[in-house]
Order: sequence, then C-alpha cells, then structure tokens
Amino acid sequence: MINKGFKVLKTIRLIRTFRVLRIFKSFRYSKNIQIILQVGKNSKKALIAVLYLAIGYIFVCALIIFNVEPDSFNTFFDAIYWATISLTTVGYGDIYPITTLERIITMVSSFMGIVIVALPAGIITAGYMKEIESDKI
Repeated sequence: MINKGFKVLKTIRLIRTFRVLRIFKSFRYSKNIQIILQVGKNSKKALIAVLYLAIGYIFVCALIIFNVEPDSFNTFFDAIYWATISLTTVGYGDIYPITTLERIITMVSSFMGIVIVALPAGIITAGYMKEIESDKI
C-alpha cells in the first residue's frame, strides 16, 4: 500500500517536471530572452574580463591583508575568503576587521567590490539597449 503511494507521488513529480520543461521551451519564443542571450554572446569577452578582474582583485586584496595583518588570518585561504566576502559586500561576520588598518583596507575593498560587482550589470544593460536600438532601425 505504501509503495503504491510512493509510485503515485513519483508520477506526479514527473508530470510537474515536464510542465517546468514546457516553460523553458517557451523561452525560445520570447523576444526578450532572445535579446538577453544575444547580449550574452556579444558581451562574453567583456564579462570574462570582469571575471578576471574580480579574481585578480580578490587575490591582490588577500595578499595585502595577509601580509599587513598576519595575526588576523591563520591561512592564506582565510584571507581569500575574507577578500571574496568583502568584494561581494556580504559580510557574514565570522571574519571581521579589528585594527584601524584592517578597517581601512576593508572599506576600500568593499567600495571597490561594489564597483566590480556593478560592472556586469552595466555591460549587460548597455548591450541590451544597443540590441533594442538596432531592432528599431
């Protein structure tokens, strides 16, 4: 009896999965989705450059903070973790600045993180507007 109930639930779950797949199929016919995919293809080099910039910035910040305040970080990976969290401005609170110098470095890192995280949005928006304008002409 219980096995039969589980089979029914699995069948219902499978039917739901097919419904979700139909939604993805409808994306092919959406003009906006097509434009976003085209913008992604056209902006791939710029977006990859931003990714490299972010990774490089994380490593530079990690090197700086690890060498300036070696007592605050047990390993270099902890410094990379801190730099990533500072770049994304998440700030979980498990690693936080204590000294004034750490706070200054964290403020600069967070500010630059805002700039770096905003770059892809600007690139995609500019590409989207360019695609819309080219469709009007």
